[in-house]
Amino acid sequence: MTVTTIIDKRLFINKTMRYDYNCLLVLLHCLNHRLELAVHDSIKDIGALNHFKSFIDSLYVLYNASPKNQNELRNVCNELDILFLKLGRVLDVRWVASSWRAINAVWKTFPALCNHFCNAANDSTKNSKTRNKYLGLKKRLASPEFVSDLGLMCDCLQELSILSNQ
Repeated sequence: MTVTTIIDKRLFINKTMRYDYNCLLVLLHCLNHRLELAVHDSIKDIGALNHFKSFIDSLYVLYNASPKNQNELRNVCNELDILFLKLGRVLDVRWVASSWRAINAVWKTFPALCNHFCNAANDSTKNSKTRNKYLGLKKRLASPEFVSDLGLMCDCLQELSILSNQ
């Protein structure tokens, strides 16, 4: 069934109800889609979210582009007895629920991420540029501003995800 067919059927039902029963139905487009549009419009208005989103995206690229980095993080998760969760993109073209899963993965693997960044920053087998990159990632990840933003995004996206899944 195509979207056009669904809309045509909904319009037919509305006309039928209006003429046969003298009532007016309010037709709503997909509520999940409206929620997504509202979230994306809000993101455009809040400039600080761009920094947060770009950092989460850099974590995504770091671990999804390199199986070696992903295995190192998995090993740190095993050492710390933390469930390994794959990191994803956030506030992208996907549904809010997938953004919440991505943020939740960062939240739950936070100690492992910090530990992995510390280990990589002190790893003498890596060149100085790579060690400095990991040191910068650790500083950004452990900053009070990022932790509070992460907690806030976790709470907000969880609520929006619940709405989206209803």
